[in-house]
Amino acid sequence: MPIHARNIIPPARFAHLHVLVLVLILGFSTACERERIVDPGPDTTAPLPPVDLLVEGARDGYIFISWIRNRELDLRGYVIYRSEEGDAPRFVAVDTIGENYFFDEQRSYDSTYFYFVTAVDEDGNESPPSDTVSARARNVREPEAPRNLQVNGFNDGSRRLWLLSWSPVEEADLSLYRIYRSDIPIDRADPALLLAESDASFFDDVSAAAPGWRWFYAVTAVDRGGLESPLSSVQSDIIAIRPTLLSPAHNTQAPSYPMLRWHRVSAASGYLLTVSLSERSGEIWSRGVAQGSGDTLSFRYDGRALSVGQTYYWRVSSVTATNGKPNGVSDAWRFQVRD
Repeated sequence: MPIHARNIIPPARFAHLHVLVLVLILGFSTACERERIVDPGPDTTAPLPPVDLLVEGARDGYIFISWIRNRELDLRGYVIYRSEEGDAPRFVAVDTIGENYFFDEQRSYDSTYFYFVTAVDEDGNESPPSDTVSARARNVREPEAPRNLQVNGFNDGSRRLWLLSWSPVEEADLSLYRIYRSDIPIDRADPALLLAESDASFFDDVSAAAPGWRWFYAVTAVDRGGLESPLSSVQSDIIAIRPTLLSPAHNTQAPSYPMLRWHRVSAASGYLLTVSLSERSGEIWSRGVAQGSGDTLSFRYDGRALSVGQTYYWRVSSVTATNGKPNGVSDAWRFQVRD
């Protein structure tokens, strides 16, 4: 079949066409690349102002405000502005937050506070202010009673004291706690029974007392306006007698699993046994043991085998409180493990 010349592209012409296609492709690619690296410049567009600013609550020294969350994708947070009533009120930025609510504590009971909020994006652009709201945090009610009061007597031979602790009361206007003490159960916050005031949720009563003495304690919370909470639960403990150790005797030898013996403490509900590498630290074993009926009590060490030739210290603490903390703490006796 004859081949018509017009259907065949000459080689030189084909090469020219190939070059033209490459130029077009490279030009298109370069144009796309040029589009991608164009710098749009700094972001100067501020977010919209927050809307629906509301006072959710205001009393007892706190003011709680909220607003609808902004929808800008580059939102960084909000700036809270506050002003107090006066002849020339001036708004001051008091906090920058990421949430769409703000809890303002320790406010005066007698002042009116004004608030507005702005939104800020990642580039630092700040919106116009929201609407302004105002509120007064009047002292309305007393704080809640402290919870989880724990009282532990403690006697280690050099110190005798009662250790008190309780859960902190979450009140915006909390001022302090009052500790009441009596030798009989307490039924009211009697000023005659007031022992001390504390701004922390713990207290050490270092009053001198003989072993066996019992105190009853209760705690209240007081706000800055002087309103006092109901009493906490009433808790008590004694200063316990320190256990007397029997064996292994001090500065003697013992096997790898020694039998620990001590004299019974009549007021104890149980005992805490410990073995340590030194007199005051390095505890390697401890065990709670229930109270027994005999004058002499014993318990075999049941931890890992003690190392031959190593020196150890052991002690017994009497337990009198329900939380199991040690009260009367014995001396620490030293023994060495024999072959």
